[in-house]
Amino acid sequence: MNLPSILPVFVGAAISGVITWLVSRHYYKKAGDELKQQATRLECLNKLILHGLENADVVELVRDASGKPTGITIKGGSVLVGEGRMSPRGEVIERRPANRNAQGASDIDSPRNSD
Repeated sequence: MNLPSILPVFVGAAISGVITWLVSRHYYKKAGDELKQQATRLECLNKLILHGLENADVVELVRDASGKPTGITIKGGSVLVGEGRMSPRGEVIERRPANRNAQGASDIDSPRNSD
């Protein structure tokens, strides 16, 4: 092989490399811009959630010198959750009769002595 027969191969490889780089750069830039937009939206949503939790007195935000939240402190508390269910069919529940003491209170109403 001589140089004049190899030269078109190298020129073709260089041109295809440049074209591939330009197309790849275009799509990577587009994906990077979309990622920045999504990150901005998520940051805004996170701030809304944190401020909502702070206003509901569930957490206390730890802020840096510029006022940006850097952490949270979860406040203690308890939550009571109840649930009720109804069914279209009736059920009969038998209960044992309450034992009455001298004052007329049932053993359910008065505390038991464990002595």
